[in-house]
Amino acid sequence: MKNMKRYKLNRENLDQVLNQWNRKTKVYVPTGEGKDISLMPLLEGQRTEDYINLTLPVKEFVFEQKEKLFSWEKNDDDLEVTNLAHQHAAERILFGVRACDTYGIAFTDRFYLQEFLDPNYRSRRSGTTIIAVNCLRAGEHCFCTSIGTGVFSTVGYDIALTPLGSIYLVEVATQKGQALIDAAALHFTEAEESLMEKKDALRLQVEESFPLKMDLSNLWEDMAKTFDADFWLREANACIACTGCTNVCPTCTCFNVVEENKNLNKGERVRYWDSCQSEHFTRNAEHHNPRDAVSRVRYRIYDKLKYIEERFGYKGCSGCGRCTDVCPTYISIIDIIHATQKAVRENQTPAAVHQTTKIRHEIIDREINMKKGLYTPDIATITRVKQETPEIKRIFMKYDDPELHTNYEYKGQFFQVTVFGEGEVPLSIPFGPDHTDEFVFDFKNVGNVTNVLYHMKEGDQVGLRGPYGHAFPYNALKGRNLIFVGSGVAMAPLRTVIEPVIKNPNDFQQIIILASALRYEKLIYKDEMKEWEKIENVNIKYALKDPSDHIDAHIGYVNDLLPDLGLNWTNTTALVCASPKRIKKVARDLMDLGMKPSDILVTLETHMRCGAGKCGHCKVGSHYMCVDGPVFTYEEMMALPPEY
Repeated sequence: MKNMKRYKLNRENLDQVLNQWNRKTKVYVPTGEGKDISLMPLLEGQRTEDYINLTLPVKEFVFEQKEKLFSWEKNDDDLEVTNLAHQHAAERILFGVRACDTYGIAFTDRFYLQEFLDPNYRSRRSGTTIIAVNCLRAGEHCFCTSIGTGVFSTVGYDIALTPLGSIYLVEVATQKGQALIDAAALHFTEAEESLMEKKDALRLQVEESFPLKMDLSNLWEDMAKTFDADFWLREANACIACTGCTNVCPTCTCFNVVEENKNLNKGERVRYWDSCQSEHFTRNAEHHNPRDAVSRVRYRIYDKLKYIEERFGYKGCSGCGRCTDVCPTYISIIDIIHATQKAVRENQTPAAVHQTTKIRHEIIDREINMKKGLYTPDIATITRVKQETPEIKRIFMKYDDPELHTNYEYKGQFFQVTVFGEGEVPLSIPFGPDHTDEFVFDFKNVGNVTNVLYHMKEGDQVGLRGPYGHAFPYNALKGRNLIFVGSGVAMAPLRTVIEPVIKNPNDFQQIIILASALRYEKLIYKDEMKEWEKIENVNIKYALKDPSDHIDAHIGYVNDLLPDLGLNWTNTTALVCASPKRIKKVARDLMDLGMKPSDILVTLETHMRCGAGKCGHCKVGSHYMCVDGPVFTYEEMMALPPEY
């Protein structure tokens, strides 16, 4: 708010002001004793000023621990989906919020209200007014002065109060805050400039009184050197994955989504707080989990102290110390910072395997072409089903609303597909830009959702959200040799770009598709590849584990085919989809032949729950696979933390 206004308020009149505001809008005030302090509805005589901080951050008011996203109901042949996002809005005033929590609110505002705007968060945040009261003493584990987020609020509030003897200095930051001042104008008078000088002097005095002081100016460099330090194993062995640390963190935003069914024909999808410290958090289909106990514990610290700030420009830690307060095994972010600095100071750091090269962040600030909202799918009906292999099906579908096809923009790399009552799964787009009136997905039966989808038939209804993701850069491929490398269902993400390439073969030099599988019957797109091979500059090569009479195939790994391709490797782009382990083997062989890692494009499929960079499940380092990827160059892939 430009020309921020300042007032003063006699402290003895505060309760009158709160009661006056409470007549129109529910006011929440600090209530309780000792460390058990919560924001509760204003009741006479229950408000306390004797507290250091709230037990839980105020994010629970705007990012609820559990909330409904949408409901669905089947009536005969009719399926109705209702977006529940706007049912959360409620006017309320949160009084007595400390600087660490207003900072957390400022970050969650940035996180949820930019790029893919979160409608649930917006509906509650717009009705919430935050009044900060600057704190005058530190808790046992407070270190906001070292982080730079305190001790007095600078962001995330509508009104900030600073106790100065018998009065409060009142600073207004927003129009909402000014409206509250105007509603109780008789109690507020204009503040003289000398009060700001007193406030600044008090702030310096309070900062000096904080016992925990750390110099974090070289922290990122120190963390890069200690990524593989011995102390991480000690911290991981102590962690029992209780998730208390993330539950009390003002800047933790991760969530999971689940189905809550009333019966076979009616249900809701809800989201609830989730934690990167949960063992299930990054677990993929077929129970593969790229994060072990050490990387899980280490990730939280790096996210708080580096990754969040690297991506969003906000520090990921507010210095409130709550995570240390609640940890039953005494894991302390403060102790870890000290251990990091000590290891560097004493030169006890092993050679880190994690590169610190910065890679792009795909910042997307747009509305997805969906009528019902970010998390609420639009209804589509299955029009055809084809059995591709014994484990892979191709399923065709159309939106029930033809307007969604008319307005469809061909961009992105995957859709989120809902099986109502079972859940949602990300599926790659194996079709080209000409397919706007009927969508097709190829998938393998590997999990609970895909198992139900696998057995669905023509006429059944599903939900679609998307398209999401950073796709293969088609125009950048023109004029080059192309090598497509995929195994089994991994060919489906590649077909997103194979389709337009095959339709415009003269835009490219040699087009080579290397398809591999255990056996011939497990190859996907067998019929299509026979047609593709008829094009003059298209060559299909196969690699199988077992011999076959159907095709002439190399028996062995697909990598074995690379040396004999005879290409100009400096004018070649490889597009690879496989497991990270297989990608690395193929990429190393390609680089041995002379290819640059920036000319190797890979698609990294992983656990994605929201598709929009909000839930946190697919975050690797400071990057979200669903937004920044899933397509990366191999150079970018190797700059990610070694989970990949």
